[in-house]
Amino acid sequence: MKRKLTVLAVLLALALTLTSCAAGSGWKGEDLNADFAPSEDSYDVPESPPDEKGDYSDDWSGESEGLDVVAPQTGLAEKLIYSAEITLETVKFDDTVQGVQDMLTRYGAFLESSRVSGRSYGDDYYGRTSLRRAEFVIRVPAESLNDLCDGVGGIGNVLNSYTYMENITERYYDVQARADSYRIEQERLMDMLEKCQSVGEMIEIESRLSQVRYEMESLESTLRNWQNQVDYSTVTLTVWEVEELKKATEPYRSYWQQMGDGFMATLNSVGRFFKNLFQGLVVYLPVILVIVVLVGAAAAVIAALAKRHRRKVKAREEAALDAEYQEKE
Repeated sequence: MKRKLTVLAVLLALALTLTSCAAGSGWKGEDLNADFAPSEDSYDVPESPPDEKGDYSDDWSGESEGLDVVAPQTGLAEKLIYSAEITLETVKFDDTVQGVQDMLTRYGAFLESSRVSGRSYGDDYYGRTSLRRAEFVIRVPAESLNDLCDGVGGIGNVLNSYTYMENITERYYDVQARADSYRIEQERLMDMLEKCQSVGEMIEIESRLSQVRYEMESLESTLRNWQNQVDYSTVTLTVWEVEELKKATEPYRSYWQQMGDGFMATLNSVGRFFKNLFQGLVVYLPVILVIVVLVGAAAAVIAALAKRHRRKVKAREEAALDAEYQEKE
C-alpha cells in the first residue's frame, strides 16, 4: 500500500511539473496523455480488455500509446465529398427559378442559401432594361447529384458545369481514431477519479478530464460535419437572365463565316443601340420638353437684352456725333 501511494505521489508531482512547464511553452492537452495515463501500480487494471463474453484477450497490453491507440482498420468505406458548380442563362427567369424549386422536391434536396438581384420598381416604372441574377446553394443527397446536374439542362441553357471530388478517407479515420483514443482516456480518467484519495489529485484529474472532453467533442463535431458533406453534396447554381440565348457554334468557323458572324453581331448591336435610344427618348420626352422650353425662354431673354444693349450703344453714338457736329459749327 505504501508503495502504491509513493508511486502515485511521484506521478502527481511529475504531472504538476509538466503542467507548469507546458503553461509557459504553449502546451496542448495531448502532451499529457502519456504522462497522465494510469500505471499498473496506481490501481488494479486487467491485463487485457474483456470481449463480448467477458473474457480477456492476450494481445492487449493495457497501456496507452498516446492518441494512436485506435488505428483505422482496412476495408472501411471511403469518405468522398462531391460538389458542383453550374451556370445557367434563361430568357424566362421566373420559370427557371420555379424549376429550381421543383428540382429540390424531386431529388430530396434543400436550399442552404439563395440570393436574387438585378431589378427594382424604378426599372419597371421607367421602362429600363434590367437583367436579373440568382445564386442558389443546394444540398442534395450524394446519390442524386448526377441526376440533379443532368436535370438542370431542362430549366435553362447550361453555360458551364463543373464537378469536384475530395477524398477525405484518410483524414476522416485519423480523426476518428483520435476521438476514440480520447474516449478511452476519458474512461480511464473517470476510473482514476473514483480511486483518488486527495483533493489535489482530484483537481488534477478533473482538469485533464475537462481538456479531454473538449478535444473529444471538437473532433466529433468535425466528424459530423464531414459526414454531412459526404451524405449531402453541395451544388452552387447561378442563373443569369438574358435577352437572347447563346447559340451553339461549330468548333471550326471559316474566315468568311467568322466575318459574317462579326457583321451580324455589329448589326445587332446597332439595332439595339437605336432601339434603346428611341425608348429613352420616349421615356424621357417630358423632361426633354421642359428642358427645351427653359432653353428657349432663356435664349429669348438673352436676345432681348442684347437688342436693348445695342440700342443704347447706338443712341450714345448718335448723341456723340450730334455734339461733335454742333461744336464744329
